[in-house]
Amino acid sequence: MRFNRYPFLHFSLRRKSIAIFVLLVTLPSLLIGNVILSRYDAILRQQFIDAMEKNLNTIELNLSEKIKTIEDLSDYMIYQENFRRFMETPTTPSNMEQMNKDQTVIEGFIAFQIMSKRYIKSISLQGTGGNQLQMGEPVKGLEQPWLDLAQSNKGRVIWTDSYKLESGWTGSKRVVSMVRTINSFETPSRSVGQVIVRLDESEITDLLRAAVLKDQGSIFMIRPGGSVLLHQDESLIGRPYPDEALLRGVNAGAANKVFSLEEDGVSYIVFSQRMKSTGWNIVALVKDQAIVQKTEAIKASLKFLILIIVILGLLALIGFEFAMIRPMLELSRQTQRLKKGDFSVQVKVRSQDEVGELGRQFNNMVMTIKELIDKKYKLEIRQKDSELRILQSQMDPHFLYNTLDMIRWTARLEKAPETSQLIETLSRFFRMGQISEKRYTTLAGELDFVRAYLNLQQKRMGSKLQFTLYLEAQLDNAVLLKKIIQPLVENSIKHGFPRGGGRIDVRCYTEEGDLFIDVLDSGIGFAKDKLEEIRQILITRKGNEDVMNHAICNIHERISLEYGSDYGITIPHEPSRAGACIRIRIPYWMNEQEGER
Repeated sequence: MRFNRYPFLHFSLRRKSIAIFVLLVTLPSLLIGNVILSRYDAILRQQFIDAMEKNLNTIELNLSEKIKTIEDLSDYMIYQENFRRFMETPTTPSNMEQMNKDQTVIEGFIAFQIMSKRYIKSISLQGTGGNQLQMGEPVKGLEQPWLDLAQSNKGRVIWTDSYKLESGWTGSKRVVSMVRTINSFETPSRSVGQVIVRLDESEITDLLRAAVLKDQGSIFMIRPGGSVLLHQDESLIGRPYPDEALLRGVNAGAANKVFSLEEDGVSYIVFSQRMKSTGWNIVALVKDQAIVQKTEAIKASLKFLILIIVILGLLALIGFEFAMIRPMLELSRQTQRLKKGDFSVQVKVRSQDEVGELGRQFNNMVMTIKELIDKKYKLEIRQKDSELRILQSQMDPHFLYNTLDMIRWTARLEKAPETSQLIETLSRFFRMGQISEKRYTTLAGELDFVRAYLNLQQKRMGSKLQFTLYLEAQLDNAVLLKKIIQPLVENSIKHGFPRGGGRIDVRCYTEEGDLFIDVLDSGIGFAKDKLEEIRQILITRKGNEDVMNHAICNIHERISLEYGSDYGITIPHEPSRAGACIRIRIPYWMNEQEGER
């Protein structure tokens, strides 16, 4: 057979689960874990590099924004008339009022800048007309070389290296300053003064140290020519960086680059980010060992995680054994017993999940099969018994019909037309009620049978019995079981009219795709306890044997067996009317082929 090519399919459920656990959990976990561990160093290293590049890019954007703001401030001084007039006009008694106004405007502007930008520590103005102004933190120190350099650059912005000043508030501190000569707006070649904007070095170093911790390495800034602008080692500031290999790597090619470097026997990863606004390079030296140390803890955690996965997989296998395999094996054993004809088998249900539901459904299936076998057996016995009784009491139909025809013609010859019509009705009733192989009839044919029966009863009871048969249009050919209406009508006459008269209405209509037939009478109705007992039997199909043999229960059982448990007889509660109401519900079929399916 085809399955012989796959021996695995013939394994027991337990062996399959163990094989699946080993092949799909244990071995993959070990192999994947080994591959992950072997590649994890490279992955984490790349992640660290990406994160560092992102941090340096953020620092570069932040510093560039500060530098651009300060350079824009100096541009404003060139174009603003108050600044130019204050710096180039000597103060005299005649212009004292105007100069004071200019100074007030300038002081307000500078005060706002210092207060709104915490990285600016102080601003100094020196005009060619002799006016001076310093606002912010009072400082003094050697700044003349930078002023001379700014003077020689004729208005271009000069950024200083980090240098030391003495603050009147906080003592010694380091700053990085922008120094610029302010030229006349009308005559750009003519100088009107100089401005110094001092930035607190700590504001810059705090940004840099956020990217590289002190124990991981160092971070500093160098100019395009290779001289150090800012470094934690103050002795290097203003001088070319001593490692030429680093300078070559920084100055080669792209604006941001990563390369390896060994310095004083220590391996570093060098990150370089060039600032587009100034050309400076932010350089970070990160010890290679610092990256390895970061990955060691994660690698140990990964090994532990792999171990946990294997242990959890083993626990899952054990849980699967108890939750799935054992119940399925028990279900298999009980199925084999059922196959051999033992209908007493039951699966022990231990859970409320799908496996437990499968066991419950198996138990229900066994009970249903047993009930169906018992019901079919009883139904066949009842059917045979009924047929036997009918055969025992049945006359030869041809003899009966011929005799009735002879009596009918005799009545006509004796001029008794009413007697003749009555005999003809009785003959038709017998013909319609004659047993045939077909179980189905049309609704019109069934109502003709009921009408024949009621006509005979009306002849017997006279005007005391009234009836109507109501049929919705297009329902003539609706298909239904034979003889399910007449017994209910007969039941109404026998038990509902103890005084010998009343009204019977039969209504046939459709609703929600089903055919409904109501048999209503104006008789005494059901006793309350009897009504509840019948309703209970219609639902449970269990109860007093005498009541179960009642025509209502028998017809309900026939309909339910034929159409399913959703169909049958109900006794609706209608407090607004006297008498009884019996309601039949069956599927709405329009031809005999549907009925015979």
